[in-house]
Amino acid sequence: MMKPHAIRPIRSICHGRSASQRGAALLLVLILSAIALVIMTTVLYIVTMGTKLSGSEKRYRTAHEAALGAVEILSNAIQNQGTVNYGGVNIVWNGSFTGKMGSSDLSGYDSSRIINPNDASTYDVYVELGNPAYRVYAKMVSKRPGNTQKGYKDVTLKAGVVNPAPIGMQQIIPAYYTFFILSQKATDPNERVKMDLVNIF
Repeated sequence: MMKPHAIRPIRSICHGRSASQRGAALLLVLILSAIALVIMTTVLYIVTMGTKLSGSEKRYRTAHEAALGAVEILSNAIQNQGTVNYGGVNIVWNGSFTGKMGSSDLSGYDSSRIINPNDASTYDVYVELGNPAYRVYAKMVSKRPGNTQKGYKDVTLKAGVVNPAPIGMQQIIPAYYTFFILSQKATDPNERVKMDLVNIF
């Protein structure tokens, strides 16, 4: 008959295998948990970034629309060679605008593409549009006068400015005005758009 102590090694081996299996299972669970955590973190990051990009795009579009509204006002002001008024729209003009409109060139003015909202000397006009309000600052940085009165194509040509065209009509030379535009939310300067505007008349 086999002695009782002869089966002890077998029990010890079985016990060792069971502990090893439990350790392997625990390690596998930890690895799968880590992988799941990485996947969840990645998904959350993508969703968060998508939300931020969508918000940034919306803020950009709003500031851009405000800039386009101010451009319309500037176009009318150029055609009238001076300031214009729109009911319900706050427009603040600096003397530099009418001075630039009346000058043959901008050599005596600051023509840099720099606008500081806190320094009125760095822009010619600002317009407040929308609710919440967006402020659109504009600065004329270059110009080239044409040969029409008021620099606008629909106004009668000045006599003797250019030689008559072959068909007996005077040639129209358009005027060019280049503006630097800064559009930003009044309560959050980080929501802003910068752009160049070239008006041809």
